[in-house]
Amino acid sequence: MDFRSYLETERVGRVDYRPPVWVAPSATVAEAIDLMRRQSVGCVLVVDRGRLAGIVTERDVLRKVLARGGGVSPRDAVSKLMTADPAVVRTRDSLGLLFRRMFDGGFRHLPVLDDHDSLLGTISIQRVIRFLADQFPEIVYNIPPVPQRFGNAREGA
Repeated sequence: MDFRSYLETERVGRVDYRPPVWVAPSATVAEAIDLMRRQSVGCVLVVDRGRLAGIVTERDVLRKVLARGGGVSPRDAVSKLMTADPAVVRTRDSLGLLFRRMFDGGFRHLPVLDDHDSLLGTISIQRVIRFLADQFPEIVYNIPPVPQRFGNAREGA
């Protein structure tokens, strides 16, 4: 089977997604950040009465808490920081759909639900790439560089 066909037939449920790490909407931003740090995760889910209400990512913290004028304090409720009703994937969705959803939304993490909208965990782009590298090492590890992809000038200091 070729790679493109594989992406359309292989299901999200086969990837080793992470069990959910979550907080209640009333938790503080500081508590959510501390949980992300202790669990070594890039996001926490916000769960209200057993249902997914939102997601908080490292980027949210950088842009809305740490950035000057971000408007969110570590003492605020996490519901002020979260992205409500986040995009999700289901275990029956194809990897191709997962990639499209992540690319179109600029996401690195998505919540994973089952067919009954029960929260199963989160999936990161890193875990998906690792899964694909295991399935197609000759493609993933041998992709030739594209010279036009990189700029001529150095970035940073």
